[in-house]
Amino acid sequence: MKGNEMDFEQILVKEEGILDELVKAQNQLRKAVTEKNWESLTKIINTINTVSGNFLEVDAEREIIQDMMKMDEVKPYFERLGNMRQKLLKCKIENQALSKYVNITKNFIQGVVEDALPQSGNKVYSKTGKIVQPMPQSVVLNMDF
Repeated sequence: MKGNEMDFEQILVKEEGILDELVKAQNQLRKAVTEKNWESLTKIINTINTVSGNFLEVDAEREIIQDMMKMDEVKPYFERLGNMRQKLLKCKIENQALSKYVNITKNFIQGVVEDALPQSGNKVYSKTGKIVQPMPQSVVLNMDF
């Protein structure tokens, strides 16, 4: 079982490194979104997707090895596993904060568009119940001078 512990140690080191990369990329993502730096946004999102995929692979390996180990063999790694859980929680909180920011911004822009173009979002139905393209309201001009 000593081999499993060495593999487990190496996997934990990999996971911690990947989580550090993920936290760093998420900070860059938040900064790019709040500063509206759209050019770097796609690159950062691709990086996050790649790093997340790597983490999932390594985490699956860790779980397999951890399941083969006895509780006494895993016990010395509890603190390290707790630190990784904290990093994952930090990632989750960062995602939630970014999601709230995007939703608030989206709702604000949607409100502005609806105020500026009130008929653009409404569905208009014909007498037969079919959806038709919304048309501007009719305007009647009095040409009697």
